[in-house]
Amino acid sequence: MPLIRIKSLPFAQEVNIPSTLGVLSKAVSETSDIDLKHVMATWDYLSPHHYAHNGKVVDCQPDSTHPLLVHLVAPSFNTEDQIANMLEVIANTLADVLPVAKENIFINFSPAYSDGVYDSGHVVEWDN
Repeated sequence: MPLIRIKSLPFAQEVNIPSTLGVLSKAVSETSDIDLKHVMATWDYLSPHHYAHNGKVVDCQPDSTHPLLVHLVAPSFNTEDQIANMLEVIANTLADVLPVAKENIFINFSPAYSDGVYDSGHVVEWDN
């Protein structure tokens, strides 16, 4: 059930967000051995001048400042290596398909716990 939430400023040039989300979902699915139907990804744009980095605000997404903000939520049963792999895949994929340097991507991870997720009509439980 990985959930990948991305926030950025609008891009100055045309960026195909639906395609990016599809490519990202497929990459995470394939490299993590997770069925694609369980991978979710969203993208939200921040309003221009509503994101400060190094004390400065800008109106569109730069290549090397104001990192893309990515939040990965995945089940707590994943190992540290599996989480690290997902983080690398997300960063590599986004850097490959977007006009943003890999070094300009910030990703944080939050574990989802058994009985702490509601999906497919019920509270989900898993063995750790």
